[in-house]
Amino acid sequence: MPGFASALSERGCEVTVLTPDKAGPKEQSTLSVRWFEWAGSSKPLVDFSLRSPGDLRLIASLLWSGERALRALLEEKRIEDVLALWALPAGYMAWRACRPRIPYSVWALGSDIHTWARRPVIGTLVRRVLRDAQHRFADGIELGAEVTRICGRDCDFLPTTRRLPPPAPLPRPLGAGVNFLFVGRLEAVKGADVMIDAMLELIRSGSDARLVLCGTGSMERSLRSQVEAAGAADRIVFMSSQPGDVVAGYMSACDCLVVPSRNESIPIVFSEALQAGLPMLVTDVGDMGELARRHGLAAPIPAADVGALAAAMGRFIKDRDAQTAAYKKARQELLRIFDVGATADRYLTAIESA
Repeated sequence: MPGFASALSERGCEVTVLTPDKAGPKEQSTLSVRWFEWAGSSKPLVDFSLRSPGDLRLIASLLWSGERALRALLEEKRIEDVLALWALPAGYMAWRACRPRIPYSVWALGSDIHTWARRPVIGTLVRRVLRDAQHRFADGIELGAEVTRICGRDCDFLPTTRRLPPPAPLPRPLGAGVNFLFVGRLEAVKGADVMIDAMLELIRSGSDARLVLCGTGSMERSLRSQVEAAGAADRIVFMSSQPGDVVAGYMSACDCLVVPSRNESIPIVFSEALQAGLPMLVTDVGDMGELARRHGLAAPIPAADVGALAAAMGRFIKDRDAQTAAYKKARQELLRIFDVGATADRYLTAIESA
């Protein structure tokens, strides 16, 4: 969350980021970052198995080393408030190190609630960490409701956002017609196959449309083969993974972002498109459908429905001016929510009111 930490710094806060050490080069940052040593692993915590002795050893190392590092930091920096990203492991570290002198808050980000909170024994610990926190935040509306259900305490919606960098020149210029954009992993959960099927259906209907895909994944090879077999390689362009400034360039140049996910809360690309002023079509999953209905975006599309997605893309082409005008109105409301500065302000207001 470098953008959020920077926004706090811009508001006069002295921010120190505490994070586990990792192999390889570390990103340069203007923020104060402390890396703590532990047994180390490149595997995400959510993929650890409680039945694996090796994974249990790594989890114990992470929790013990993190707690010790946080206690030292609290004393050295005279920390006044702690914000733990994820209830586990960071929330556990704060729960152990901060009480009762220093208030801590937990920002639930998904896997801590959807995975760890549902496991025996560990789930009880997650509930205790959430219940004892001074404030609870969640980066999704449904996720916040789940946090409240788990621990019986209020949880505020605090979206995760990042600042879109200035757009870079496009490595491959766009073609004529309406250009749609997909940004994300080429995986079933992100609806990459649905995206390709819908686009091919749109092309077969005679629509003058093109699609740029920024991302890679396990489905990339099969999707490329499908597009080539359909003779649509000139209309559907695979760009693989691209740096943020190139993604920003395509967001500035394309006509519409499509988020065809089968399962999602609020992807980062949602707020990035808002910053770029790029209209979007989203599926009715997680919080995206609710946000679309509540704020007047284009009607959300049923997940994994190729025909419905192709029809929605066709409507955008036919009524582009009207849909863009409606989007501009909705965008002003949504920007007040999905703005990293506004997120920092809401966090500071919450902890200062305690």
